[in-house]
Amino acid sequence: MADLDYLPEHLTALLAHVSEQERNKLALKIARKIRASQRSRITRQQNPDGSGYIPRKNLRGRKGKIRQKMFNQIKNAQFLRVEKISQGVAIGFSERISRIANVHQFGLVDRVEHNSQSPRVKYAKRELLGFSEQEISLIEDSLLEHFSST
Repeated sequence: MADLDYLPEHLTALLAHVSEQERNKLALKIARKIRASQRSRITRQQNPDGSGYIPRKNLRGRKGKIRQKMFNQIKNAQFLRVEKISQGVAIGFSERISRIANVHQFGLVDRVEHNSQSPRVKYAKRELLGFSEQEISLIEDSLLEHFSST
């Protein structure tokens, strides 16, 4: 995810006076809220800027059935993880799913299926992770709520 260097200075100053244990607890709480927000945005098939994902070229699968929406499984907590790291927390995808998400996040070229015989395709850029304006507000509001309750 993006770096939060642009947090307002007053919030950064407030965080400096909090113990590391409390800061970690607060970071995990906020990360869970952000993950829920990311999940709902992926469900709505939207980029962080509010624009819709570029639709798939072929919406019909085998036998003429219309496929499900994109990224139906990877938005679940099993794959979209919150992980504690030395600098704070990270929200991202786990193992094999991270490769698939990375291809879509940056619009890279990949094989259609995992075997070596399938064709290579340039995928459209669909930003799965990123901060929207609402998520930045959510972070600020969560920090202010925490400091007002203590």
